[in-house]
Amino acid sequence: MHIRHLAAVLLAMALLTAPRADAANFSVQSASAYLFDRVLHINARFDLPVNPRIEEALSKGIPIDVVIDLDMVRYRWWWKNPVVTDMVVRRRIQFHALSRQYLVSGVHIGDPSESFGSLGQALAQAGTLDDFKIHLTAKKEILADTRYQLMLRARLDIEALPMLMRPLAYATPSWRRNTGWTEWPIDLIQP
Repeated sequence: MHIRHLAAVLLAMALLTAPRADAANFSVQSASAYLFDRVLHINARFDLPVNPRIEEALSKGIPIDVVIDLDMVRYRWWWKNPVVTDMVVRRRIQFHALSRQYLVSGVHIGDPSESFGSLGQALAQAGTLDDFKIHLTAKKEILADTRYQLMLRARLDIEALPMLMRPLAYATPSWRRNTGWTEWPIDLIQP
């Protein structure tokens, strides 16, 4: 009985005191958004550095998924900001050993994919939204004299990893990559 407790304590100490091979996490470099004719236009750049563990997994053929969460909220200083609309953008990065190319694609069938000669180029493409559009339905109320904000974050989707890798990824801080939520103002342009 005491050996199990000692083993659990030693494992916890090893995980907590393990040296971090990565100091940099995902971050938002820039973002801008404007609303014109019920279409939200978003431009954003994310810095998505990976550490040697993630790079090794990619080189062994394990794809990684980067998830970008986008929320348009109505700003209120006195209460929680209500979400007007939200969207999730997924990008998959994988390495093809035969061609020595990194492939960046959307997770959904039919999304265009591009190949790159270096991991840095692939990560830059995965972390870029150029004039990304979200069409607002007629049910989404847009008030003229109200301030709106874009809340966004990028994260590595651990649930998309193979089943046997998930426990290790959850237990290892180097796999938990996330920008955290950031807020950016949305400009309202009248048609």
